Amino acid sequence: MAKDSALAQLRRLFTYRADAWFDLWQVMRPSAAGRLVGDCEDFSLTLAYLLAGRSWPRFWWHQITGKSVIWFCRMDDGQGHATLWHRGSGWVDNVVPFWRPASPHRLRFPFLFPLLAIKLAAGWFVVRIDRTL
Repeated sequence: MAKDSALAQLRRLFTYRADAWFDLWQVMRPSAAGRLVGDCEDFSLTLAYLLAGRSWPRFWWHQITGKSVIWFCRMDDGQGHATLWHRGSGWVDNVVPFWRPASPHRLRFPFLFPLLAIKLAAGWFVVRIDRTL
């Protein structure tokens, strides 16, 4: 999917909601109302998935090769935040949802493939447990 159409689609459907009790990382799925509900890392992960053509193998390939990288950063108020860098496109997040050549946030570290896989697996596991309670 083209970067601008993927971002436009996500911006149109996205509703911000902070995680309740666990920092749940996930690629968002539409709610019953057709909305994509999540927080900053969910926005970044979902956009990376859309940029990979909604393909999990391509999504993981982008992560492994560094074509798409989720970064932990600090916003001006010191709050932790996640933003997406995509090779050939630049930086984007849910706070400043348009492509730009430099991040306006203070970058701290990238969530490279192994750490990202752990965060997504933990999120998947927590969702499965939560549904059984």
